[in-house]
Amino acid sequence: MSAPLPCKTCQAVAQELTQKKQQIIQNYLNKRRISVFFQQSIKALEYALAVLWQEWFHHDEMCLLATGGFGRGEIYPYSDLDLAIVTANAPDADLQERIATFVQALWDMNLMPAAKIGTVAELCISAHEDLTGDTAFLESRFICGKHQLADRLISCLNQQRDVAVFIEGKLLEQQQRYNKAQGSASQLEANVKTAPGGLRDIHTMMWLAQVQGIRPNFHYLVQQHILTRNEAALLIHSHRQLAKIRIDLHLVAGRAEERLIFDLQSQVAQNMGFQDDNKYRKSEKLMHVFYRATKSVKQLNDIILPMLRGRVYSVLPRITSRIDENYYQVNGLLAVDDKKLFQKKPSHIFQAAALLQQHPEVSGMAPQTLRGWWGAAQTVGADFYQNIDNRRLFIGFFKHGSGLTHLLRFLNLYGVLGRYLPAWQKIVGLLQHDLFHIYPVDDHILMVVRNMRRLAMDEHSHELPFASGLMYSFEEKHLLYLAAFFHDIAKGRGGDHAVEGVADARRFAEDHFLNTEETDLLTWLVEDHLLMSATAQKEDIQDAAVIAKFCNRVKTRRRLTALYLLTVADIRGTNPKIWNSWKAGLLENLFQAALKVLSGEQHDQTVVVSNRQQRALNELSRLNIQEQQQRQLWKILGKAYFVRHEMQEILWHLPFLINHEHEAQAHIRLLPGNDAMQVMVYLPNREKLFACLCTIFSRHDLNILAARAHITEHDFILDTFIIGLPEGCQPHDLQRLQRRVQESLNQFISTPNQTALCNPIQKSIGRRSRHLPIAPQVEITPEEDKTGWYILEIITFNRRYLLANIAEILAEMNISLKYAKIATLDERVEDSFLIYAPQLENPAHQLALKQALLSKMSQ
Repeated sequence: MSAPLPCKTCQAVAQELTQKKQQIIQNYLNKRRISVFFQQSIKALEYALAVLWQEWFHHDEMCLLATGGFGRGEIYPYSDLDLAIVTANAPDADLQERIATFVQALWDMNLMPAAKIGTVAELCISAHEDLTGDTAFLESRFICGKHQLADRLISCLNQQRDVAVFIEGKLLEQQQRYNKAQGSASQLEANVKTAPGGLRDIHTMMWLAQVQGIRPNFHYLVQQHILTRNEAALLIHSHRQLAKIRIDLHLVAGRAEERLIFDLQSQVAQNMGFQDDNKYRKSEKLMHVFYRATKSVKQLNDIILPMLRGRVYSVLPRITSRIDENYYQVNGLLAVDDKKLFQKKPSHIFQAAALLQQHPEVSGMAPQTLRGWWGAAQTVGADFYQNIDNRRLFIGFFKHGSGLTHLLRFLNLYGVLGRYLPAWQKIVGLLQHDLFHIYPVDDHILMVVRNMRRLAMDEHSHELPFASGLMYSFEEKHLLYLAAFFHDIAKGRGGDHAVEGVADARRFAEDHFLNTEETDLLTWLVEDHLLMSATAQKEDIQDAAVIAKFCNRVKTRRRLTALYLLTVADIRGTNPKIWNSWKAGLLENLFQAALKVLSGEQHDQTVVVSNRQQRALNELSRLNIQEQQQRQLWKILGKAYFVRHEMQEILWHLPFLINHEHEAQAHIRLLPGNDAMQVMVYLPNREKLFACLCTIFSRHDLNILAARAHITEHDFILDTFIIGLPEGCQPHDLQRLQRRVQESLNQFISTPNQTALCNPIQKSIGRRSRHLPIAPQVEITPEEDKTGWYILEIITFNRRYLLANIAEILAEMNISLKYAKIATLDERVEDSFLIYAPQLENPAHQLALKQALLSKMSQ
């Protein structure tokens, strides 16, 4: 509770202002006119401030200025109230107290004043030292008090301001904002004000104009030939959309919230009139509008900001060089002699783009050239597509390769990709609310193309040396770029996007001069682009039958290589949180196993087991372990052990187990890359054991990425876990974490009857899962030719203790867990379990298991 206002006038003003604000908000909700909302809000605030000013400073040599957003006339429901209180001289104690009381009164009225106070000289010094403060003064507007004092301050500020330094400072600020907006949080919960293409970018355009003495008004900028009518209309529309979102965001949050956080997206969308339908959630529709608005602003930023900057000065001497009869280079930018060339000869829309790609020393288009190019590019359509020369140029972008990512992003930003390929237009700004994709579909695809290109570049070969080596030897790299470009192009249509995308890819291939062999590879990659990730993450790739089934789909080594490279690029372009060294190794192991089969090597179960046992014998013999001891251990472990464990795990396990077959033990090792660790637990079998182990890891806030449960012939469990490490974990943190987990496991092993560690806690799900839910799915499928054996598949949102809860249910229903394949994809999990449960032949038991799991996952 704030303190009572100090006078009857204040109380009356506060009450009147509250009533006015409520009426203004209601008027806005009824008619949705942002200009009226701003005007009425400013008028109400100015009246209240003028009345209060008279109460405290009626006869003083002072003035009150609106600055920042208030001065600009753009005030949102919970925006700070930017003010400047200017005094003619340094205030005495009495005046200081009155100023403090005035500001406190504004706080008591919940106006959140951000006030700068001082003399003209003091405020000028402050502005000179602080670019943000100087920017706020740039938008200052007189409210009340001594007008001459306000004029003197504004004149002083204008005289001391270095226009060139101001412009460079604002451009640097913008770049710093862009750099901060690179993380997943910025993608998923975008900031309406500061995101690339957000409201702050529009303000920056206006500031660069205003600092040059140009009135910051869209229509006036058209009159001054800085904006075209179309550009102004686009900016006005984008500003209106973003401002509406920000107003509703404030109203729904009840605070100055600038981020479209998950908790608020649905309510904001509903307030703005969006509704769920069979295709999209209302929050997806809202975010689609947001992304399209920011995209339009970014388009114009690249044209308007350089033009406004160029009116003041040029950073470098004007250096030009001729490229061909139509184009030249000026200070690293592509320029055209005739700005109407793109309208006269539309094929130059792609020819200019090709020049950008072919000349890496050129960083972009000169502003006027870009404006002419963009204006003509908006006419791209069916006629443009039908032109054979244009199609040759477009496929040439992929065949050239160098600079492809930059070029495609440029064409996407300015809408050319969507106009040239109507299928692309459908995915622009389309969100994927599946709890692991963080980018809109078009951005995700271009990220995958970028990842594929990096595999082909020597300077990035250190990132994934194995994949880069395969890419280097793959001759038709353009097919891989095209596969990346088309793999998700059919998203959002309601069907299987992998199947529906085949038609788009085939049509493109036929129209762009790909031969039959190239077309077949491209369409197969689009249709089966999820095959390798699904096999590696959901099936047991140590099983020879799984490898054989995979190879039957792949068929050739060339396809295998192409699919592997596409899978790596795709996963890395989905969400930084779901790629790690363990997952890289998993895909590489599948590739190597499949390569052997496709190369003609025998790979049936018997051969695999025999080879693994022989290699284990050789390694243990080097440690002076007698073969008789080894054979005894083989008998205890059982044949299935060598089937279900890869060689690296076997060689890690066996030295601990040999001669210690009846001793409980646990061991931990960090995996290459230090972003995951492997845990081995070996102890006598008992009820709910797997659930207890999962609970221990969850108590340390660790994600279980994979788990393999094995029961020996003498009824010991040998469970192996891959544990994801917390993001940003430093080397010293790893050692401490490893030690804590080891201590917990040792404590559990030494006190087998202790139950405290085995009680999983029900934890709430993350905000993203809560507000963008997916329907939990449970599928139970009998194993072929194995009576009583079943595959249990679960898809749901991720949370702590989830795997422990699932394991607990299986134990309570007397279901034996033989193998777990865990796929943790950020806030989504896709887990599969091999279970032995003859009772599931009874449909009632299957139904009971499904209901128990669904009930637990929905809590």
